[in-house]
Amino acid sequence: MEIDILLLTVYFICIGYVIYQMALSVEAALEDQVVLVADQEGLEATVRSQMVQQGFSEDAAEGVSAAPAPLRPTTALQLSMPEPKTITDEAGNPTQGRVLMQVLPQGPQPLQPVPGLTVQVLNQTQGVQVTVDWDRSSISRVNNQIRRAIRITPGMRLDLGLPQVTSVVNPNQFLSALITSEDTFTRNPDTQVLQVAAPLLDLQRMAVMPATARYALDLVVQLTPMAGRGARSIVLLVPFHFRVEVLPAQPAVPLLNWLMRR
Repeated sequence: MEIDILLLTVYFICIGYVIYQMALSVEAALEDQVVLVADQEGLEATVRSQMVQQGFSEDAAEGVSAAPAPLRPTTALQLSMPEPKTITDEAGNPTQGRVLMQVLPQGPQPLQPVPGLTVQVLNQTQGVQVTVDWDRSSISRVNNQIRRAIRITPGMRLDLGLPQVTSVVNPNQFLSALITSEDTFTRNPDTQVLQVAAPLLDLQRMAVMPATARYALDLVVQLTPMAGRGARSIVLLVPFHFRVEVLPAQPAVPLLNWLMRR
């Protein structure tokens, strides 16, 4: 009888250990382990300085922590742009429109490679055109080495030495574009099609660096009024800078997680 109890005890211990290891492996694959934090204050301060230098009010640029739909509710840049003089409200007063810009991913992320960054631009004006210049934009990673930003399009056959077509966001339009850096590309030896051969960010490697790892996208945009004689365009270098922070480890078994919170 005592031997049976001992065998059952060993059996249940083995079963529990196997279940625990399974929980660990599942959590390692699925749980968010790092968080990508945008430098909202630096973004706002830099763009405000450029706005003032070009004759606009510094209040025209604002960093928001929760952007409206269809953008994600995370950090974004909001610009309040004066509409052309030909566009007025019902009382005949000048109006303003909004342009919002955002770069993803942001927030908690699993330790998986990030293939590229998603640039989103929402033009909520009536008479201002937004142009994104990919060739004048740049991406930098851990060592601050600069690379040209390349917009990923299906079946790319272009030569990286050739200029890219700019993206134009007209009034009341929305742009979502996936980009990476030029050094992540290679050509298929059989088809000669340009393809992405490496992820843009290796979060697993960045998470173990002694200092907080950083990366950045410096996006060049031009905002141009579409009507009105003598209307001025404005060109901005919008710095989306991020740091990678490691989240504290959490127990894989929900019961242990609950006990630690008590």
